[in-house]
Amino acid sequence: MNWLLRKCSKCGRYTLSRDRCPYCGGELIVPHPPRFSPIDKYVEYRLEEKLSKGIIKLDEKPPYKP
Repeated sequence: MNWLLRKCSKCGRYTLSRDRCPYCGGELIVPHPPRFSPIDKYVEYRLEEKLSKGIIKLDEKPPYKP
């Protein structure tokens, strides 16, 4: 799907421009979250990343393997 709405990462304003923010010239990002899927292929990688950064702490590795 092609998203039209963009958000400036510098000033936080929303716009329909695709290049740069017309107000401050900042970089534009797509403000929509990624699509959710119950069959998550990357849960193991995200969990390892969170464990390595110390965001979450577990005594042992989780038993879930995709």
